[in-house]
Amino acid sequence: MRSGRSAAAWAVLVAIGTLPAALPVAVSAQTPPTKAQLDSAAQTLRIIMSALQSSEVEQPVKSALFDCLYSNSIGEISAATDKVIAANAGKVDRKDVSQMLAVIAGTCGYRPKAPAAKPAPKK
Repeated sequence: MRSGRSAAAWAVLVAIGTLPAALPVAVSAQTPPTKAQLDSAAQTLRIIMSALQSSEVEQPVKSALFDCLYSNSIGEISAATDKVIAANAGKVDRKDVSQMLAVIAGTCGYRPKAPAAKPAPKK
């Protein structure tokens, strides 16, 4: 009975040991990101994670951020955010977390609902 267990354990160890070799490793032909790209991605990730954990951020914003993070790499989100900021030079302060959150959320597809139109005053 003991040899049966050790044979099964050995089979599991062999399977585990060979598993990494059996999986194909994706080799990227892209150039590695620059330090500026990594810094931007890190800032973007910090803002997203803080927003997801904040009680001050509305649920629709959190949902848009989570869906975006689930469907896209942080590099893609960061690059898209950088493009929006570059297209609006001087309008977004990267040090202002609220402004950055608004840009990231917009990049992720969040669109705030327009305020309800006030009824015209009765004459």
